[in-house]
Amino acid sequence: MRADERFAAGRLSRSIFAAAVFVLVGMGSGLEPVHSQTAGGATGSGADKVRDLRGEWLRVGPGFVCKVSGDGKLPPEAIRPDILMMPCLHMGPLVVGDDAQTATKALGAPHRTLSQPNGAVASIYFLESMDHFPYLVVTVSKNRIVALQVTGLVAAKGYSFNHVDLGMTTAELLKYFGQPNHLEPSSEKDTDLWSYNPWPFSFEVKGGRVTSIRIAERK
Repeated sequence: MRADERFAAGRLSRSIFAAAVFVLVGMGSGLEPVHSQTAGGATGSGADKVRDLRGEWLRVGPGFVCKVSGDGKLPPEAIRPDILMMPCLHMGPLVVGDDAQTATKALGAPHRTLSQPNGAVASIYFLESMDHFPYLVVTVSKNRIVALQVTGLVAAKGYSFNHVDLGMTTAELLKYFGQPNHLEPSSEKDTDLWSYNPWPFSFEVKGGRVTSIRIAERK
């Protein structure tokens, strides 16, 4: 994937995510749809209340909504777009926006690390065997997980995203996400990058199958 965590190719590149305006619906009682964004990281008790919830991206016209189901009423500090988006940005045991320590608690020490721009660090975890696909990259900045990426030729058990696994066909990817907003060649040979800006996810496709999935915080 044309992203900062392309370990196998040994190169880092740009983040593909811009500021997003989104709608969140169906999240328990007492919540109204959110139509804009606010600045700041997903920290504090508000994030604590939603990190274990699970959501699903649904295509609506040219964009997406993050649909989250939950019981009860969230505190006012949780009703922020950066926090409410967290249930739709899970990958494996991790969630974008969470504390960096959750990665080491869940996965242990990384197998490799790579320095990133602006003091960020990308930690590489080989999910089956050392130095082989599939692998997960956890990018951390200012003690927060800001991006997650899984790469490989076949599904990494437990690391799907929004019903999409590594190895799925483009037909299956289109079923859940539709046509990308932007399609361009990836830095990987014979591979295309499917971007859905300004929404915080993208996919790499080679030979008609998904070979990399990346989710990140919006910027």
